[in-house]
Order: sequence, then C-alpha cells, then structure tokens
Amino acid sequence: MFGSPRDRFAAEALRITRQAPGVRRASYDAGRFAIAAWRDGATGPVWIYLANVFAECEDAGASARRARITQLVRIIMTPHEDETWEQVRLRLRPVLRAATFGQGGPMGMVPPLSRAALPHLRELVVVDRPESMAYVTPPRLDDWKVTADEVFAAARENLQHIAERSLSRAWPDAGALVRMVDTGDGYFTSLLLAPGWLAGISEAMQAQVVAFVPDVNTVLLCPIGEGGMPGLFSLIENEFNEATRGISPVGYIADERGRVGAYAPPPGHPDHVPARRAAVVLAHHEYGAQTRWLSAQYAEHDIDVFVASLIAAARPDEPAITVTTWTDGITSLLPEADFVSFVRDGEAWGRVPWREVARLAELTPEPLLAPTRYRVGDWPAPAVMEQLRAHAVD
Repeated sequence: MFGSPRDRFAAEALRITRQAPGVRRASYDAGRFAIAAWRDGATGPVWIYLANVFAECEDAGASARRARITQLVRIIMTPHEDETWEQVRLRLRPVLRAATFGQGGPMGMVPPLSRAALPHLRELVVVDRPESMAYVTPPRLDDWKVTADEVFAAARENLQHIAERSLSRAWPDAGALVRMVDTGDGYFTSLLLAPGWLAGISEAMQAQVVAFVPDVNTVLLCPIGEGGMPGLFSLIENEFNEATRGISPVGYIADERGRVGAYAPPPGHPDHVPARRAAVVLAHHEYGAQTRWLSAQYAEHDIDVFVASLIAAARPDEPAITVTTWTDGITSLLPEADFVSFVRDGEAWGRVPWREVARLAELTPEPLLAPTRYRVGDWPAPAVMEQLRAHAVD
C-alpha cells in the first residue's frame, strides 16, 4: 500500500522473480527500475528491466498484471545459451525499432546487435521462439562463431519467405486503406526491411503506397491520392504518441528501385507540411529520449558534458523545423538539427543552417551514439564565426 506505483510494481515483480524456478536470489535496483536475478550456478546476474512491462500493465487488472510479469520473468530467466548456430539460424528474424531502443539501461550495459535502417530507426535481430522473441546481443556472435553480417543476412533471408507469402495474397485495389495488426508472430513491421516488399504492394494495389508503422504491431498501408492524406498523418501521430512500444509517425515509400525511404513530398504538395511534421516528431522523440538517458548517466558518473536538446518549432501551415544551441565555452553534445543558434553570456544570435555549421566548423560525429551527436566546446575561430554569421537566416 506504500511507495510509488513504480515501487509497488517492482515489489510485486521481485516476489514473482524470487519464486521462479532456478532463481537463487534477486534484488531490486530502483535507479535502473530493474531486477537483478541470479540463476543457480551463475556468477553474474540477469537483468530484468521493468519500464516496458510497467507501461503495458498501466490499465491491467491484478491477475493480468501478475500473468504479464510472470511471463516476462519466465522468458528472461529461461537459459538458451546452449543453442548452436545451426539450431538458431532458421529462427532469426530482423525487427525494426527506434534508434534509442535498448540504450536506456545503465552505462556499460551491452545493447542488442543493431545497424542503421532508416532515419532514427535501426534494424535488430531476434530469435523467434514459440513463447517469445529474444534479441541477439554481440556476445552471442562469439558463441555461434559467426559475424554480424552473417546474422543479419540469415535474418533477412528468413524474412524474405514471410514477405513472399504476404505478396502472394489477394490485395485490394487503390481505393483501399489496409491495416495489418500483428498478434506477435507475423513480423509485419519487419516487412519494410524486406527488399521489394513495399514496391510489390504498390504494384499489387496499382498505386504508390505509403506504409506507416506507428508501433511494433501495426502496419497501415495507404495509396497516395491526388489530395494527399494530411488527416491520416494526424491519426498516425496520435497512435505513435499513445503506443507503449512505438516505432515511427513517418510514412515510408519505395522508390523506382524498390528501396524504402521516408515519404517526403516537395513543397506545394498537400502532404509536404504533415510529412515534415512527422519527421520532426520522430527526431524530437528520439533525441529527447537520448538526452534524458545521457544526462542522467553523465550526472551519475560525474562527467562534465552538457547534452544539448533538440528544439522543435512550427508556425501554422508551415513546415516544422528543429534547432539546437551551441554555447561558447561549454563542452556539449549537439544533436543534428536544421539550424544552430549560438549562445554566449546568456545571449543568443541567429539560426545558421546545420550544413553550413558542419562544413565550416568541421564537425565530426561522436562515436557509438544513435541518434548522432557532435562534440563541441569553444566557438570556432573569429574568422569562421564571421562566415557563420553571414549564413544566418535571422
């Protein structure tokens, strides 16, 4: 009856974990909102992170909540380290996730194996099991004696069979709006990673089709009409914001070569403003999550680096923009924005296009950060600052 909802939830999860078969001991780490559990015979703990399941159980009753926690504990605490490459290869699947997925744990935690897929999205690999899917982490490559490229290639090959079955079904004509809802084993959102799938859908529906993936279980396919689909963007943004495990509010299309990219119609098109807003919402969401996590980690470990925010702004009926600030004399990690505002002694001037700042100040990406950030400190030399001022838009 006491403590915050998170603490009460964690206390229940801790009781369930301690009662799980094979668990020698378990403890709760409030800072990580996670449980450390030791299996029999293990020298180190298995971490059970609670943030996602806590959000999923927000409106659940007591029995449903206990069942969901029990399922999570059983999945994570069941060891599968003895699987060989031959046993696991055909059960690999690629999945599409936000860039910050898997990066919210404590500093030093090994994130899942991933690679860039689309702006602010990454491709991960899971092992598909009847009761769950387990993300592949880099240490498993050593166990299997394979490379990351081999893992991604095997997962893509398995996905291609799913894509071919999907394309073989009867698809409606260009006037239809198609919603695909995954029950957990269809890997529908992964289909955007299958070469030729979205192009094949456009061919089957005889129209250029935009695909939306607001959360991990939903794909919405919409043919582009003459009047665009600004109302649909608003619906998708709401679904993305309300999702426990969101992916993106952005629409995606296939080009003439079948490659999938963000839907970004030109100025004057009915979808130009809403499509630009969707891109900014995704960037703001991902950089915001990264800012909160990095700031907390740096504070905990006494690292004197300022994590600059990505600021989103938009006037009515105009495309949204993003801005970040470069403060003179402060070591900062800048997000990649449309514009940079320069600050000294509390006063800011100008908005300089990012491409000019990156070129003139010779910015280079900070290693291992996704989304990308750039380390800066003192302002550039006066001659460079004069050039930057000349490029300022206000």
